[in-house]
Amino acid sequence: MSALNRNPENTNLLQPTKFLLTFSRIATTQYFCQTISIPSISLGEAQRDTPFLDMYSPGTKLTYEPLDISFIIDEDLQSWKNLFDWFISIADPDGFGGRTANRELQDQKYFSDATLTVLSSLNNPILRIQFTNVFPLSMSSIDFDTRLSADTVVTCNATFRYQSYKYLTI
Repeated sequence: MSALNRNPENTNLLQPTKFLLTFSRIATTQYFCQTISIPSISLGEAQRDTPFLDMYSPGTKLTYEPLDISFIIDEDLQSWKNLFDWFISIADPDGFGGRTANRELQDQKYFSDATLTVLSSLNNPILRIQFTNVFPLSMSSIDFDTRLSADTVVTCNATFRYQSYKYLTI
């Protein structure tokens, strides 16, 4: 927009269904992901006391909220098994022999990078958000219920932590 023309160049609205999520570690997510929220980010503040009022300055530390997704579970449960195996590779419940030593947790094999690609109304990529050093925190239960229709889609929610994220304009 110029100072003389306050109208935006692109008046197409962002559509909430136009996205792709890819993990380098769990490939099925791209096809089965239903929802994702770009996590919030916050910047702390530093308080400076004065005799008359408290003054504030921007902080120096960013805080990222966890990454939450919801995905469909396929008939073979492959999407669920891929994520479950990632959990087990980090912390095996069958004893200390299968568990990873803390010093090894920084090894890249326990992390994954993830990319959220936002698409235009014509399904062209317009923005990529790259999440670095992602690892799983939680995975929701899978509910089976005979009262539901066979057409009901089974989904699972997952929460991830990551080091940071940045956006790349395409």
